Amino acid sequence: MLAVAAVVASCAAGAGGSPATGRSDTGQHTYRGSCAACHGADAHGSGPVSPFLNVKVPDLTRIAARRGGAFPDLEIFRIIDGQAELQSHGPRHMPVWGYEFFGDDADDELAHRRATERIDRLVAYLRSIQRAD
Repeated sequence: MLAVAAVVASCAAGAGGSPATGRSDTGQHTYRGSCAACHGADAHGSGPVSPFLNVKVPDLTRIAARRGGAFPDLEIFRIIDGQAELQSHGPRHMPVWGYEFFGDDADDELAHRRATERIDRLVAYLRSIQRAD
């Protein structure tokens, strides 16, 4: 489990874009740096960390298909941000990316806006990779 934590921590650290620099990463870049370790480069749930987890990592290309064809932008935003209660799924295994993307800045409006924009771009990327089959 320590190996998993180390990989996830390194992914979070390398998730791109320093709040101080204002660098704006694409949703795909954020996905690769923050999500692919568990969900896989293809987003099918087969990342290199997935075999070490005690939960099945979901296929992120089928979110809309699992919800009758509609992509739930707000729900996905809240899951990534850490706002969503996932009680039916048991304990939260996914990092709270809202905090991770916020960085080390004090509770300031600019850092919050940047974290929100980054999650918005990630949600847009996930919406763009949905498949119907």
